[in-house]
Amino acid sequence: GTYYQTTDRGEVQDDHVILTLPNVSVSENGVYSATFMGDSPLWSAFYRLIVRACPAKKWGPSCEKDCPDCLNGGICHDHVGECICPPGFMGTRCERACREGQFGRNCQETCQRAQGCQGLSFCLLDPYGCSCASGWSGSRCDQACPPGFYGPDCALGCTCQNGGSCNRFSGCVCPAGWHGQHCEKSDRFPQIIQLASELEFNLGSEPIISCVAIGNPLPTSDHVELRKADGTVLKLIKTIIEPKQITCEFEARHLTKADTGLWECRVSTTGGQDSRKVKVNIRVPPVPLSAPRLLAKQSRQLVVSPVDYFSGDGPITSIKLFYKPKDDNSAWSSIVVDNSENITLMNLRPVTAYIVKVQLSRPGAGGEGRKGPEAIMVTDCLEPTVKPVIEGWSVEEKNMLHVNWKLPSNHEPAHGFIVHLFDSARRLVSEKNITSISVLSARIGDLEFNKEYRLEVLVYHCTSLGPPSDPYRVMINSKGPSSPQLLSAEPVSDTAVRLSWQVPEYPNGGITKYIVELQQLGGTSEPQWIDTDSGAETTKIVGGLNASTSYQFRVRANSHVPGEWSQPVKAKTLGDGALSVPPSLGSQSTEQAGTDQQLLLAIVGSVSVTCFTILFAL
Repeated sequence: GTYYQTTDRGEVQDDHVILTLPNVSVSENGVYSATFMGDSPLWSAFYRLIVRACPAKKWGPSCEKDCPDCLNGGICHDHVGECICPPGFMGTRCERACREGQFGRNCQETCQRAQGCQGLSFCLLDPYGCSCASGWSGSRCDQACPPGFYGPDCALGCTCQNGGSCNRFSGCVCPAGWHGQHCEKSDRFPQIIQLASELEFNLGSEPIISCVAIGNPLPTSDHVELRKADGTVLKLIKTIIEPKQITCEFEARHLTKADTGLWECRVSTTGGQDSRKVKVNIRVPPVPLSAPRLLAKQSRQLVVSPVDYFSGDGPITSIKLFYKPKDDNSAWSSIVVDNSENITLMNLRPVTAYIVKVQLSRPGAGGEGRKGPEAIMVTDCLEPTVKPVIEGWSVEEKNMLHVNWKLPSNHEPAHGFIVHLFDSARRLVSEKNITSISVLSARIGDLEFNKEYRLEVLVYHCTSLGPPSDPYRVMINSKGPSSPQLLSAEPVSDTAVRLSWQVPEYPNGGITKYIVELQQLGGTSEPQWIDTDSGAETTKIVGGLNASTSYQFRVRANSHVPGEWSQPVKAKTLGDGALSVPPSLGSQSTEQAGTDQQLLLAIVGSVSVTCFTILFAL
């Protein structure tokens, strides 16, 4: 760091050494230390020097503005011109004392200790720095102020007048009839009363602001003035004089964002003077950033979402929606709502384009923002009023439903029909769009058997739907599966034939098994039947047949009821001739076919040898 001076031990007086820094500047801000020569820096004493960028009671970029009169040890901020109040005081000028043990901008914080704020150090924004709480001092902030002193670090003297007493936390406590930091002001001095600490106005507005003053003698209108943050004195437009007070109304014209800041109301009489400051905030009225959105439409109604995003300041207090037909010179119509819910425009013209735009408002005079972007919205065609009448229905191709209806001959214009099919729980199963008004029937496929449905037909015009027809109940009665496909038969021995097929196109409820029918051709034998073990089998070896004999085969699937027979196929077993005995049926799976065929051949060979031996003996 920068070296300043060395002090000889003989120059020390009363254990104090004084360092004088004449004509300090902002560049000399920083931390300073004092150390015995030869000692470790750890034993140094440190302190921080804060230098305001402006002279006392001045602030601003060029230090051209006057600071408020900061009381009770408050420091004027050299950049914003507001008082930085020490811990234990609040207000525009730090004129109000907090209760013992409280601190903060609005005295909202409390030292949560039995001894209050004793032993605590508070560091605030520069140029204030750090200090003890009001009523305490010392390097550890644990020493109470001596009599006659108060405030942070006990640096303020009470010097109470007119019988006031000193409180080490709040300063002078004045008797009745007196006020002020030192009880130096008579209550008959002029005072500004009933002035809010903060006001809010809208950009471009021209509000009327009142200053109320009391005093003895009573101030006149010439004694009261209101100044904006830049020092401009506002025009007085009205004065109301009452027995104990005077109210002066001032007009502010065409407010801009630059008017944000501390405004001051002043009163000055022969009895003294007083002033109060109010923080003025300038808000920007809201403006929609996007056009309103169309949510739904009918022939005479539009449902509109007015706003998604907006610029400016809230809260939004009202929404005004403007609309008029696009292609004529009609005047704008409007509707106002107090929230952002959807807006329904009613009593419109059918098949008409409308221009729609929105204006938002916030609290206060002049809170209406500019109108937002426009949207073009078109109403629908007139809604049909005619009800179709369902004449009947029939079943085609297993589970295909054919429905037909009619319309009165004098019906209004329309574009087509919508056919709805619901299940018993009113769930939509199928929807058909018939795009011609001359087509009065429809087909609906893939329905389930033994299930109740409800039919409903509506007329539509553009996208507007008319009333539905009376509901019509339908049910397709139970049927078994359709016929198995591509049945084929292949002889595998002189007593067995292998059958194979493909599953039916319409299972209709799930297949539990297949039934195989066979009949010997060229004789008088009756048909016989064999069941598969499960509905998953699509092959079957039929055994126990006569050799060299023709047979006819059919297959059908079974669910909860038998299905349709397949087309018949014919096959002839292997061998030299047919036996006269009707076959004794047997069946087997394809996995056992090879072994069983060898067994059958062995039996046939044995019989042939035996017959040959008998003939030879004869």
